[in-house]
Amino acid sequence: MKIIIGIIIAIGFLFVYLNIKKQNQTESVSENMKPTNFYSINDGNQNELTISIEIPQKWLDSIKTKYDWNEFDEYDNRMWEYMYKFFDETVEKSGIEDYTELWNKLNREQKIFWTFLAFNGDTDNDGVYQFILNRPEFVISIAETWDELEMEELKKDYENVLNELSGKSLKINELKTAFNDKSKDWNNRWKSFSDGYKELKSIERIEDYYYDKEFKKKLYKKVADRIENNLDMFATIIE
Repeated sequence: MKIIIGIIIAIGFLFVYLNIKKQNQTESVSENMKPTNFYSINDGNQNELTISIEIPQKWLDSIKTKYDWNEFDEYDNRMWEYMYKFFDETVEKSGIEDYTELWNKLNREQKIFWTFLAFNGDTDNDGVYQFILNRPEFVISIAETWDELEMEELKKDYENVLNELSGKSLKINELKTAFNDKSKDWNNRWKSFSDGYKELKSIERIEDYYYDKEFKKKLYKKVADRIENNLDMFATIIE
């Protein structure tokens, strides 16, 4: 399911993104400035629900009743239930194996949710560095997503990661290439991966608070609220 693209290509767009931020421009980046398969939530379809599942209103009501934010469980809450329904079932129904094609068909709200899930999954597993290596296609769309969700601290700290990454792209790419070299034994490959953590010190700031339960509650609630306020962008609601 992963779309592998080169870190060096990604970094070229990082400079474009950072320059746009500095210039306070709001328009979408021109298509000819985007590397192939490098995602932005401004890509493709924005407002149409082209891949839709049917969700009973009773199910939605039961989720809100069952999962009270005042009794938050970081592993069992509304956000995860919405992932199973609004993302997993949508992807399955689409039958689209080319994820760039799927990305362009999804609307803006669905793209934001997918991007969040990509970041959250890898970062929860082994940190921000793993996200950058495993999901480089989402490196820009997650910056846009923090802005959309008004996660100001994450937005600022992640932009610092992009700034640092843009200055170390060659080294990170070298480490990734070494890790993916299956002719080497596992210990050497893992060392190449773990050495990357020494290259990106700015990720430590995010990881200082990203795993905190109260932070997770705030973030997951932001994501769930976004879905609940835009249900018509995720599914057809039936009585």
